[in-house]
Amino acid sequence: MELLIVAVIFLLILSLFAGHYRFYHITEKDRDTLFNLSGNTELPVTKEELNVLPKIVRAYLVKAKVVGKCRDCHLIIKQRGRIRQKEGGNWLDFTAKQVMTSVPPGFVWAARSFPIFVKDKCINGKGEVRVSFLGLRAMGVQLSREINESALNRCLAELPLYPVGFLSPAIRWEELDGKSVRAKISVGSTQTEGIFFFNDHRLIERFESIRYKGDLLERFTGKLENYETLEGLYVPTKMTAIWNLVEGDFEYFNSEIIDYRID
Repeated sequence: MELLIVAVIFLLILSLFAGHYRFYHITEKDRDTLFNLSGNTELPVTKEELNVLPKIVRAYLVKAKVVGKCRDCHLIIKQRGRIRQKEGGNWLDFTAKQVMTSVPPGFVWAARSFPIFVKDKCINGKGEVRVSFLGLRAMGVQLSREINESALNRCLAELPLYPVGFLSPAIRWEELDGKSVRAKISVGSTQTEGIFFFNDHRLIERFESIRYKGDLLERFTGKLENYETLEGLYVPTKMTAIWNLVEGDFEYFNSEIIDYRID
């Protein structure tokens, strides 16, 4: 009987390692695909390049210290946070690793809230959400035009994490007033837009858009706070995601950066 228990425990541990390896192997393949979409010249951003942007965006990028930084390197961050599915639902703790590029804008996000693994990505304007149990059994894979738009919208919303991305030629800008700008982004056949709002310190405090929640378009707000200098860039380290529903605001995601590296 003891031998049987040991064998069961061994198989369980083996399955956990196998699931972990399989999930992150798939994620690393996506990361390599994303990184290989563009070269890595490591040429620095010049102050003159900011001149084509709206005044408020120029001031923000100077504050974010992008001048002199690599224009096409890659960002790798680690996060911890909480997520939930519905108002009043239980919060689930998660840890995540995300990679981001600025040329073209894209990301791969791999999160774990044991025993659930989640991968979200946007590569060349194409999105995918994959959920699996222990990294072994797929519980759902979402691929659609709506997912593409939502993923690219997330790229836009998270540009402050890697502000070099504001210089992307894929983005068109419209200054609305002294404290907000509309950004329209187009990558491949996917297009989306949103509005960045700035505070009195010329920093982005929130992003608002209309984004797909399932099959329905809903209003979305992403809040950004706790700016710190990391790898020479001045970036927000805490994020909150909120659905602005007819019945009221629903906060479903919050996170903080625990590691930040530019490669």
